Amino acid sequence: MKTTRPVNCRAFSFVEIMFAIICLGLLAAPIFNMFGQGAKGTIRNRNDILAQQHASNLMSYAFFLPYNHDFLDVSAPRDTGSLQVDFGGKTLDLSMEDPQFKRTIAVSEIKPPDWKHTYKVVTVVVRWQEPNGLNRRIKIAGLVSK
Repeated sequence: MKTTRPVNCRAFSFVEIMFAIICLGLLAAPIFNMFGQGAKGTIRNRNDILAQQHASNLMSYAFFLPYNHDFLDVSAPRDTGSLQVDFGGKTLDLSMEDPQFKRTIAVSEIKPPDWKHTYKVVTVVVRWQEPNGLNRRIKIAGLVSK
């Protein structure tokens, strides 16, 4: 006995549906990977900006101090992660709230023979570790004159 289907009753088979799902999955995988890479890039940029800000805050404070201030004494790199300073009768909090970052400052003094002024070189280094384990750092330096 021969069975006939009505002409207007059409459907997809299970194999066709599975093939379509696999094709969509293969096409969608790169798109989801792109979103993940974008998020990682955003975190990396955020950390770069925060590190630059932490270094600039300390450098700006050093530039406003007199040449012979205790903070500008010649020294090897010293930790300045938690730092409260007195500035113009007010207490400024130059601490870093994010424990991911480590900040150091080093001060050296130079007097080139043909220059008439003595200078202090202030170097601020901020270090941190990215979520992927990569160690990063930013270093800025400036001169303070007598």
